[in-house]
Amino acid sequence: MKKSIECWIFDKEKTSFLLLQCPENTKHKSYWQPVTGGIEEGEAEINACLREIQEETGAVLEPKRVQKLLDGFRVYTTDKELHKTVYLVETLSMDVALSDEHVGYQWVKPSEVMPLLLWGSNRATFQRVLDYLDLD
Repeated sequence: MKKSIECWIFDKEKTSFLLLQCPENTKHKSYWQPVTGGIEEGEAEINACLREIQEETGAVLEPKRVQKLLDGFRVYTTDKELHKTVYLVETLSMDVALSDEHVGYQWVKPSEVMPLLLWGSNRATFQRVLDYLDLD
């Protein structure tokens, strides 16, 4: 079983979510997703979230800015089981400096996020975020 984090960043001023564009590779076409990453051996989930946010966006956040929404969300693929911890960051503005892991980013209105998401697990967790924020 692999453990990972997923962090939805919501700009309250823009009423938009940050999505990062992953490049096309031999397994899939280019796609959009929130900040996502693995939890390293011995690493606390919150620290993994803060690390991934910094690595993927350049933003350095304090733990109090990050809110855990879902713990142990299970995702099954043909060859593995993944446990995700899902976080939410609400911000009023945030500069983004992409890592070389991504080829683009955009701030997306809530009603426009779902069609951009490739993975069903991202759509399921995003729905939970919408429900939590009462944006549906």
